[in-house]
Amino acid sequence: MSARLPDRWRLTLPLALPSLGGLAYLAAYDAPARLLVINAGALGLALVWAVLGRLPASRTIRLLIAGVAALALFLPLLTGPDVGGVTRWFPAGPVALHVGALLLPLLTVLAARERHTGPALLALAGTALALQPDAAMLAGLGAASAVLAWSQRSAAFGLVAAAGLGLAAVTFGAGTLEPQVFTEYVLVQVAEQSLAQATVLALLLFAAPVWYLVVDPQMDRAEGYALAALLLALSVMASLAPFPYPLIGYGASPILGFGLALGAGLRKAGYPARNLATS
Repeated sequence: MSARLPDRWRLTLPLALPSLGGLAYLAAYDAPARLLVINAGALGLALVWAVLGRLPASRTIRLLIAGVAALALFLPLLTGPDVGGVTRWFPAGPVALHVGALLLPLLTVLAARERHTGPALLALAGTALALQPDAAMLAGLGAASAVLAWSQRSAAFGLVAAAGLGLAAVTFGAGTLEPQVFTEYVLVQVAEQSLAQATVLALLLFAAPVWYLVVDPQMDRAEGYALAALLLALSVMASLAPFPYPLIGYGASPILGFGLALGAGLRKAGYPARNLATS
């Protein structure tokens, strides 16, 4: 048996390592037990899906799922709630799910190797995110699209990237939301107590996705690179302004969202590592 972990387990590491670091942070900084339970439950579900789950191999079905995910990003505009002038959440029982964090990672993976249809799907998602508005998610969409423009040699992805990043700049600072403890300014809070702990948490957030999605990828290159770009952009935006930190802060949606994306990789579904748009 190889000394390396089986691919299906190694695929979970860009999600598991930051999320476990986030749980350690919540516990160490006396976060309410409810927050730990929600994050831990979301991580458990996400890891099970990433290891065992897979989407149908049919390209048509995968594109249909991508279309539904893009349209579902508009749901908060219909259901609310509107908080501080922004509408980004969908009520789901005891929690409110941030639809961008939940669905954009999956949509990014599904659109990644669709040279012709992928840009339209991400443009539709960008429209929903601009209406919410959500500058962090728009920046993530723009970063992922820029990577896809490079990997696919696609001007259409490039246009989506430019539009996403431009809209992120326009909507930056929209709304009057109050920063939430344990969700925003996480690294600042930790650094005030321990620079070493903040450094470790930052490395888990920034380095784990780069290593397991880019340097030692467990997904198709286009998918892995785009997913890493999305996560890194969200992390940078959270470091610049009061946006939620993905994975290391409180929030089930990004944990579930990145788990969905990891489980949806085409290589896991049996596709060879090539561009479907050429088939």
